Amino acid sequence: MAVSPAQRASYANDHHTTIPFEKSPRALAGPGDPRHVTHALLASGWTLTSAPGDPRITLTGPDEARHQVAIDPFASGSPWRIQAADLTWYASFDRMVPAEIIAGFTDGLLHGPRRDDTGPWEHMQKASWAVERQPDGTGQALSPAPELPIRAELLPIFNDSSDHLAWRIIQPDHVGAPVWKMWISGLVPDHLMAGLAEQLVSDAPVLRGMYDLDHYSARQEPSPLTPQQAVEAHFTRIDAAQARARSQRRTRLTTRLLAPAAAPAAPASSRATRP
Repeated sequence: MAVSPAQRASYANDHHTTIPFEKSPRALAGPGDPRHVTHALLASGWTLTSAPGDPRITLTGPDEARHQVAIDPFASGSPWRIQAADLTWYASFDRMVPAEIIAGFTDGLLHGPRRDDTGPWEHMQKASWAVERQPDGTGQALSPAPELPIRAELLPIFNDSSDHLAWRIIQPDHVGAPVWKMWISGLVPDHLMAGLAEQLVSDAPVLRGMYDLDHYSARQEPSPLTPQQAVEAHFTRIDAAQARARSQRRTRLTTRLLAPAAAPAAPASSRATRP
């Protein structure tokens, strides 16, 4: 299922008068437009499987993967829910998690492991996070932000057993509840966490509207992009996702067609041993 002309027109109409500003740090830039995630999934062959008219959106992956992404506006805490088809892992993201960071995770469902992938801890260390890892696989990391540092923890889920671990990543606020949190548990593939960490630690700003300032600690600077250029940047992203998905499908089809056929089994009479 591709992004339809009507969906493109709707996105362009929503943003054509939005004056783009660069917001940083990205972790405090606010949620942004969820279509940064969902349009890339649709362009890559995912299907909208929620009922028509249902404000809760469910997208399901193609072929044998069948991963599922759900966005529930009625959820009190974490409207983003992503899970494996075989239920071996589960991820949830609060409303205030920037879409660009969530896309670091979901884009991994589209392109698979990359040749130059490193693990999440390595991304954090490279970005000068304070990382502490334990021999049992658990660990924690703290971002170098002078205020409101992000805390990432990989901890046991049950009874201090390292057999079942979960990621808990929190963006604290000065007072009260955190700005946002993530929870990722189970046997989540390494490249998904690597993609998430890569976007999480990035110091590159993200685009938001002039008055779309969700946290008082975020900073904004005028973007050199015009509204039209910002919209085109989004379309370039989803067109690239669609082209990559088509290339992957051609590669899989070619691989199946070129696979050597299994040798036919010998007739039973020829396999029988003479007395």
